[in-house]
Amino acid sequence: MNVQILPRTIVNTYLSAARLPLSVVAKARGQQDNEQWPPALAFEGFEAGVETVVGSLLRDGELIEAGRLRQAKVAQLRKAAYLETVAETKREQADQEFEQRREQAEQTRRASEQRAERREQQVEQQAQQRKAAVDRAAEKKKTAARQTAAAQEEVIERRERAATVQSLDHEAKALKVQQEALDAAKTADVIEESIEGTKEERQS
Repeated sequence: MNVQILPRTIVNTYLSAARLPLSVVAKARGQQDNEQWPPALAFEGFEAGVETVVGSLLRDGELIEAGRLRQAKVAQLRKAAYLETVAETKREQADQEFEQRREQAEQTRRASEQRAERREQQVEQQAQQRKAAVDRAAEKKKTAARQTAAAQEEVIERRERAATVQSLDHEAKALKVQQEALDAAKTADVIEESIEGTKEERQS
């Protein structure tokens, strides 16, 4: 029994001494409690190999079992590290996809806002154009109405002038007739006076 315990103690002492520099580095980097830290994991795999080989050479079943247990632990730790690496990769991919989707959604939102703004500008521009067309049509109607009213006023003025001229012509003709009548009356009076004078001369 003592023959097996001594080599086992030597192996453990050797491995502990060999681990010491790694422990110092792990402590300096804050990895002393991280069993999945790659250097620590690699060294533990080395320890498992040493225990297994030495145990086989010395036919030390306990040392062999310790090596196998350590190998199983290393395998589990490596598998866990691999799974964590895969999970971290998937998380990073998921984060990247999420960020891409978020950026695409933001771009889609900005594009929608720009389209809505352009549409609103188009609607406003069309409304202004329709209003301008209505204003032009109304102005044309007003201009046409003013022109029509001016033409009607001119026709009325011409008719009134023509009626005035005709009335003046009638008055002038009436005055002429009156003048002719007066002239005829005066001529008749003169003739009558001449006749009366002639009669008086004859009687005397």
